Amino acid sequence: MKHILSKFGHIVKSKQYELFLGSCLILIAIISYNLGQINSLKKSPITVQEGANQKANIYDASTKNNTQSQAPNLKPQKLDTRVVVSKNSDKYHYSWCSGAKRIKLENQIWFNSAEEAESRGYTLAGNCTP
Repeated sequence: MKHILSKFGHIVKSKQYELFLGSCLILIAIISYNLGQINSLKKSPITVQEGANQKANIYDASTKNNTQSQAPNLKPQKLDTRVVVSKNSDKYHYSWCSGAKRIKLENQIWFNSAEEAESRGYTLAGNCTP
C-alpha cells in the first residue's frame, strides 16, 4: 500500500502543472455554467429612475403581450427597392435575394424599381419575394 502511494505521489509531482491547469479549466467551466444558470433564472425588472417619483419598467415593456397590443400590424420594410437582372436572363431579383448575389458583376443590369424592370419585359424570379 505504501509503495502504491509513493508511485501516485511521484506521478502527481511529475504532472503537477498539467493537473493544476486542468483543474483550473474545470473549475472555470463549472463556475461559468452556474453563473449562466443563475442569470437566466433572474427575471427582476430593470428600473430607470427618471425624477423623484417616475420609474420605467423595461422588463414589462419588453413582454410579448405588451408589444403586440401597441403595434400589431407593423411589418419590416425593405429600404432598397432596386432590382437587378442578368444580361443572360429574363428574371429580376431584389438586392437581398440570393439570386441577385450570384449574378456576375459584369452581367448585372440595375433598375430603380420592380415596375421599371417589368415595363422592360422582366418577371420576378420564383425564389425571390418582395
